[in-house]
Amino acid sequence: MPKLAIPVLGYSIAALVATYLVLIVATVSMAAWQTNLAMEVHETESDIARLESRYYDMVAQIDRRDPASMGLVAPKAVSYAPTKAAPTFSLR
Repeated sequence: MPKLAIPVLGYSIAALVATYLVLIVATVSMAAWQTNLAMEVHETESDIARLESRYYDMVAQIDRRDPASMGLVAPKAVSYAPTKAAPTFSLR
């Protein structure tokens, strides 16, 4: 038994050290991936903000126009569709 104990313990220690190194590499790579992901999210948020700003500028330009210049006219009369009661269902 003592003859086998030293090699088994040596291999066990080597396996634990290798596992430790693999876990360190995995942790560092996951941290780098998370940092890159956070940067991409920040860039995407700024792109969305830029697009929203352009959209609101375009809407403001449309709002400043005279509707008659675009061929729109005011309605002669305003009417609404009649409301119909929603169908009901009862277990009785």
